[in-house]
Amino acid sequence: MKPFEQYYTRYQAIRKECQEQLDENNFLAFIDNDAAKLNNLIMAGLGMGTLFLRMGAVIQMSAKLHDGDTSNDALYMKQVIDNLRETLPSDTNWKNLWYASIHPGSKWEAVIPKNLKENNNSILDRFITFRNKFVHQSIRITSTQNSELKKGIDVLDSMANLYSLFEGGSIELINDKYFWKQETIELELHPFVQSGQHEGLPYLFQGMYDNKLKAKFINTIYGDETKPEINSSLDEKFLPIQNALRGGAGEIFNHDDRLKYYLDCFVGREREVKSVLDWVNSDSEKNVLPIYSEAGMGKGAIIAGIIKELQANHTPTMYHYCGSGMANSLHAILYHFILQGKNMPGMNGAGVWKVEALKRKMERLPSRYHDAIHLFQNLLDDCYVPSKKYEGKPLVIVIDGLDEAAVANSQLKISDWFYTKNNKDEIEDWKSPAYVKWIFSYRSLPDKNKEGFKLNGQFALEQNELVQPLQGLTEDSVREALKKIEVSEEFVQTVIQRGELA
Repeated sequence: MKPFEQYYTRYQAIRKECQEQLDENNFLAFIDNDAAKLNNLIMAGLGMGTLFLRMGAVIQMSAKLHDGDTSNDALYMKQVIDNLRETLPSDTNWKNLWYASIHPGSKWEAVIPKNLKENNNSILDRFITFRNKFVHQSIRITSTQNSELKKGIDVLDSMANLYSLFEGGSIELINDKYFWKQETIELELHPFVQSGQHEGLPYLFQGMYDNKLKAKFINTIYGDETKPEINSSLDEKFLPIQNALRGGAGEIFNHDDRLKYYLDCFVGREREVKSVLDWVNSDSEKNVLPIYSEAGMGKGAIIAGIIKELQANHTPTMYHYCGSGMANSLHAILYHFILQGKNMPGMNGAGVWKVEALKRKMERLPSRYHDAIHLFQNLLDDCYVPSKKYEGKPLVIVIDGLDEAAVANSQLKISDWFYTKNNKDEIEDWKSPAYVKWIFSYRSLPDKNKEGFKLNGQFALEQNELVQPLQGLTEDSVREALKKIEVSEEFVQTVIQRGELA
């Protein structure tokens, strides 16, 4: 079946019939004299756009769901659950799932602007805004709203351009399951697309009913809905994830092996480590330190060296090495730090968070990403009570490998952690407490990010030429590290050569 082609062709056919009337000089007359035809055009466009939005999300969700071990995608699956099971999915929910599922650099990412925080809305956002206003009749087919209607037609034309994403593709039933086939791709769409009352026609997941116990699906061709059925096929995918993440539990990651490996590799970086420790213990108001370099320069090792010295100096330190699966998610890292704080030595041995006012949230951590950020901000602002051995010391928060987290989910950014909402639900900058020092490492991108890591300009970033970028080992540092053992000059020169920045 090719529902994309049918909806696209229908919209374009009506659009062609209306071409002359849509001309700026004729548009007012079109509204006054043939409102029914204009309504047909808009409804055809809304149907087309809704199908493109929802099926585009489903194709990407299915690609992510069926790619490898789903246990490594638990936080992603929780985003799916949040959007599909907590409420009847709206177009906004499907847009969120599109954003959460896109693979960086894919054709699906092309419709998403680089920075949504600057109100550079994507075509998906503009479509949803127009659809909601038209469906709820805040935009009506009257001459007084001709400007809004004209903009709406432009939005629908832009949605029609998304047909290129689906062109040549089809939904096919193979062994009782629907697949998306396009060129060399054959992608299973189960459980989001299933059979319904019209045999042989694909039905798209529509929502959960009867206290979230039953699923309903909508026909992608005719628009009729199935009767709610027990959602055993959905639970096959979702229930294990729900059980694993019940209450937003999260986990504390054990980085002992990673730390030991990097410490074994640590050599000749004493000068760089000392410069970072001097900053940590200074009164500098610049409390964010980026460490970046090309691959292979020893960022992981220098981070390990910094952590070792911080711990030796009894400086409270929360740290995380991005790795694979959930360890790559900034959402999971938030849980890691929140729970890590509960286990760090605090007053009366109760952890560093004094959480009477937040007791319920700490017992059942928020499942949504931005709610978890807000909780972490509250803990840092109002609940940090370290033990006496930490008294007078800064709290150091370290994340190694932010570029790996960005690859895992490009929609989650570390800058999200430095925003908050006021009582009017307006986004504002969040100022980190002065006692917190943040250290982030990542690979530099020479052609795209020569200035290093950016946090939207609201932070005073610490400048340190020894780690921005981190250079290869110098001859002096190599000779200093090797002077305690007897090695040949040839060996020294080989270490120097291999440690140089390419």
